[in-house]
Amino acid sequence: MPYDITMCGGGDCPIKKLCYRYTAEIEGRQDFFGNIPFDFALNNCEHFWKDAQIDAKIRLRAYQIWESSGRNSQTDSVAHWQQAEREFLDSE
Repeated sequence: MPYDITMCGGGDCPIKKLCYRYTAEIEGRQDFFGNIPFDFALNNCEHFWKDAQIDAKIRLRAYQIWESSGRNSQTDSVAHWQQAEREFLDSE
């Protein structure tokens, strides 16, 4: 875990489970944001850093959803990704 990134405490951020700044293991002394950086008015966080391990799990689940829908190339891959992401957020 690099010490040169600022971590996030998460708070009521809706995407904290997907963000490396929240999910990374803390080793030793680490800096944190003073306030949660998520902007609820814009539904966005300029400091969001995708967690690669979680992203891989979501990618696998989206693929499984696509397979279960008949492997149709005409199906909406974005919808599969969003469903997999929702399932992950709901499960944790």
